[in-house]
Amino acid sequence: MKKGKVFTKGQAILVIMVLCLGAAVWLNMKFSSNEKYLGDAAYVNKNTSSKEAIETSAKADTVDKNYFDTAKKERNANLKRQQELVEETLRSSSLTDEEKAAAVDAVKALVTRLEQENNIETLLKAKDFADALVVIGEKDINVIVKSEGLTTTQTLQIQDIITTQTNIPLSNIKIVTVK
Repeated sequence: MKKGKVFTKGQAILVIMVLCLGAAVWLNMKFSSNEKYLGDAAYVNKNTSSKEAIETSAKADTVDKNYFDTAKKERNANLKRQQELVEETLRSSSLTDEEKAAAVDAVKALVTRLEQENNIETLLKAKDFADALVVIGEKDINVIVKSEGLTTTQTLQIQDIITTQTNIPLSNIKIVTVK
């Protein structure tokens, strides 16, 4: 080994990959709300008739039509950049087997998260939520849906979809409505 050389090319690329992953997490947090609760939920009791809709949602913000499209395009652009970086890393001949395995594991985790986000968004559209954006973090999930307000039934449908598609507990699910 040459003296004075601190990092190999493969290690430097791996560090860049981790930084890009951190940037993607930061962007995901930027597009989610800063509130850490699942809205103002009201409990249903025996006296509530089935015709009454009890709304449970966080503060509804007004968002233009392009919000969901813009957020999804930015998410896809970040994913593309990360994919290119990983491909470049794996093409490097100076990587050890451990570094290659770490890069492949990072890609697998990213692909799994992306598949879960897409599955949840598709299932939400099937349940008549016109626009939905799902951002999965390491231990939590944020769901942004276009709605004037959610009924208890709708909130439970969203929670059911999320818990069947991920291993995230109900306490770490945050649903935000936008108008």
